[in-house]
Amino acid sequence: MIISGVVILLVLLLYFFGRSTPEKKKDSVYVTDSWTKTYHPTDRSPYGTFMMKELLDTVGLFGNFIQLYDGIKDDLEDHPRVNDIYFFIGPTNYMPDSSAQYLLEFVESGNTAFIAAHDFPTEIGYNLFYNSYDILEEDAVIDSVQYFKFEHPDLSTKRYKFKYIYENKAEKEEWHSFDQTNFDLPDDEEPVVLGTNNTGEEWNYVKLKYGKGYFFLHTVPYCFTNISMMKRDGFMYAERVLEHIPPGRVQWDRYNLKKHVKYTPGGPKSSMSGGERRRSALEFIMAHPPLIWALLLLVTGAIFYVLFKGKRMQKVIPAAELKENTSLEYVNTLSSLYMQQGSHSKLIKLKEKTFLNFIAERYYIITKKADEKFIEKVAIKSQVEKDKIGEIFEIFDQLNGAVEVSDDDLILLHKKIEYFYKKCR
Repeated sequence: MIISGVVILLVLLLYFFGRSTPEKKKDSVYVTDSWTKTYHPTDRSPYGTFMMKELLDTVGLFGNFIQLYDGIKDDLEDHPRVNDIYFFIGPTNYMPDSSAQYLLEFVESGNTAFIAAHDFPTEIGYNLFYNSYDILEEDAVIDSVQYFKFEHPDLSTKRYKFKYIYENKAEKEEWHSFDQTNFDLPDDEEPVVLGTNNTGEEWNYVKLKYGKGYFFLHTVPYCFTNISMMKRDGFMYAERVLEHIPPGRVQWDRYNLKKHVKYTPGGPKSSMSGGERRRSALEFIMAHPPLIWALLLLVTGAIFYVLFKGKRMQKVIPAAELKENTSLEYVNTLSSLYMQQGSHSKLIKLKEKTFLNFIAERYYIITKKADEKFIEKVAIKSQVEKDKIGEIFEIFDQLNGAVEVSDDDLILLHKKIEYFYKKCR
């Protein structure tokens, strides 16, 4: 009787929560990936920006970027000897006016800001445009495919194709561009058009001088999502966009991707500063079908566990011991043997091979010759000083060509390598 009741309850739950939602089309393709438009730099789903983060991390122009987890007034850094770059990608930048004013002063003092969005902060709009509510053209292009290009003479012949995809299907989307008559800049300054649509009539990427610094504004954040950059044109386009920005230290704003509510202690509801209501955990789960299924499986599993736990049918089988990785022990044994025999040259080759294997396995960087480019890649990935890494390979070259190698030389090499192991990321 109990089992029958549980089965009936499970069927009802699956029918209620598992059926297709009314807004889904009959020909839609169900996929397990999340199609939530997060634009988050750590999100690997279609509408995350993880690939853009990886491009910034490896392109070599911006070093290791900083992520801003809180408001920019608290986290945005301004180093006097560095071109600090405020970086944002998302449909709407929810930056409050006080933070936007701080960003304007940040750029005015000689730094850079890159914002790719449909809706820009109001305070920035008031300072760069005549009417902050008319930053973009009213009549956006509505289509599933668009072609973009750059205005630079060396890049103007190449077209980059973008197709708007949602839930594995091509959908029509609004492709926004700037209102060309609405820029509010000093008399001696004009907006520098960096990118347009295929006809060259719609501006979607501009450079605006503000004080000693520059704003780089883009109207199509979709271009920098994972699903766009998985295509060759999308990845190449993102690379060319970054080439227009002067090198510096990127500070990626992930905080203003969402509205944030601030409550005044003891105050009425009207004391909340703009933002959306915080949802409970259950509301969040019910808004995402994959999480609903996970919750159902968890509840069902718990019910069956309570009902059928009973006695064990057999004795507990002891866990098999995991095989130990004895590769390092083997290397240490060989090293000790070579030291005792005085085979310093063999020991050096063994250390070099072990060091290169460590770099290949940890950072996926493989080379037969440690040249300047290889050392620079390792420095970026490991966050160890480039000159420290170069010293290790210089010692390898010297000792491999030496007729005799002293114990002091081996000790120095060992210390350099140990320094790298302790400091590497």
